[in-house]
Amino acid sequence: MSAPRPSLLDTLRTAQLRLGLAAVVAASVILTGVSFVTLRSHVEQNLSLVARSISDAAQAATVFGDAAAAQEILGSIAARENLLGARIVDRGTRTLASYRAEDGSAVDAVLVGVASLLFSAEARAPVLHEGREHGGVVVQGQGVVYLLFLLKVLAAIALCTAATAWLVSRLSRRIERDIVLPLDHLASLTRTARITRALDLRAPSATVKEIHELGEDFNALLAEIQAREASLVASHDRLRTANESLSYLAFHDGLTGLANRSGFLERATKVLQFHRGRGEHSAMLYLDCDRFKAINDGLGHAAGDELLVAVAARLRDCVREGDVVGRLGGDEFAVLLSPVRSTDDALRIAEKIAAALRQPLESAAFGLFGASASIGVSLAPDHGVGVEALLTAADAAMYRAKTECRGSIVAFDPRQDDLTRSTVAA
Repeated sequence: MSAPRPSLLDTLRTAQLRLGLAAVVAASVILTGVSFVTLRSHVEQNLSLVARSISDAAQAATVFGDAAAAQEILGSIAARENLLGARIVDRGTRTLASYRAEDGSAVDAVLVGVASLLFSAEARAPVLHEGREHGGVVVQGQGVVYLLFLLKVLAAIALCTAATAWLVSRLSRRIERDIVLPLDHLASLTRTARITRALDLRAPSATVKEIHELGEDFNALLAEIQAREASLVASHDRLRTANESLSYLAFHDGLTGLANRSGFLERATKVLQFHRGRGEHSAMLYLDCDRFKAINDGLGHAAGDELLVAVAARLRDCVREGDVVGRLGGDEFAVLLSPVRSTDDALRIAEKIAAALRQPLESAAFGLFGASASIGVSLAPDHGVGVEALLTAADAAMYRAKTECRGSIVAFDPRQDDLTRSTVAA
């Protein structure tokens, strides 16, 4: 398993902290080194000046060997200059006068010890008179004042380090507000748009120029994808509508709106199987318009079409919702009645249809004309199991009805009806 990747904010914070600390440490080292060298040089010069001052002040006492005067001069200057120790020696290196600072507390002793390690602890100056050396002065400095100054410098450096850390924290929050949060928001939008397909989301403006331009490019990309997806959806809808239209035309008659032969066979097969599975009877009606050819030839195809549309409308009005009505071709129609109780039930409905078709048709273009239909009836499962078998039986019965008496209704009789004959012309 791979290690977790650091976040952008953590990476920037780490880089800022490292850079800030490196800068502070480098500045601290340089400042401390410069301060230490400067202080050390100053201590050396100061001790040398103090030694020469004592040498000049105690010149007469040293030349004449006046120990009391030398002691008084040495004590006065050493106390004023805050020396740790001092002594005046004559030409024979005999101590003429000496001074030693009183011992302080343990903290003072530690400070003196540290100062002695860091700074020069001793300086010498000769006692001269008329160009001849009559003795010397040796002084020891405490250096505590300089040590305290150096500690103040280190404290200032520590304060600068703390201030740098605070500034890094402030800068991190600003970076988080101006860079990290906009990038996180942009990444969240990208993830949401990819998972939920929410292409209407848009990235807000950002303070940083590059992030703002990135957000604008992201918004433009989303808008383009949204437009293309809308175009694809529109194309899909058009194709679906076209397919539905083609499917409708494939199974419906364009003139009457009824199912065509293919649509009728498909729907009638499903209805027939459903009711056969429940043990119910069905009936098939085969209709042929008796005067269609005369009207179509005499008045024109428009009159014939108007007659067919009227026949289709009256058929729909006479049957139940679950029955199937179709135009098989020309002036031939079929109706599947399902379920029915018996042949008499089917004949009763057929008589209702025949009576409706015998009603004259009033046409605005062709006036009043009428037509009737010969109807053959077959019953399932007595006369056939499938739709084609029932249609064949009903067609044979219709042929007999048309032969015997046009406009009549005849039930299929296997002893009288020939299943191999062709449908008579209207």
